[in-house]
Amino acid sequence: MNFVNTASFAAQMDANDLLKNFREQFHIPKQSNGEDVIYLTGNSLGLQPKTTRNYIEQELKDWETLGVEGHFKAKNPWLPYHEFLTEQMANVVGAK
Repeated sequence: MNFVNTASFAAQMDANDLLKNFREQFHIPKQSNGEDVIYLTGNSLGLQPKTTRNYIEQELKDWETLGVEGHFKAKNPWLPYHEFLTEQMANVVGAK
């Protein structure tokens, strides 16, 4: 595909973008005029996924009701977290 510097080409590319609906999964901050910001800080603090609140509330509920037992009995037990992340993080940092 060759790039064409026109608004109609850009609109066509947007319409055919397979990832365009992912935007709806995130909270987009607003400018003072109420319009969405153009957010280019994904390397430091990316946009908050809309599902985040539910995950955090679950952890807080488990902490509240289970206390230290959350390490073992929480919906997502805290003690083995490193086991779920080790392989995935190795790929991110290039480790084996």
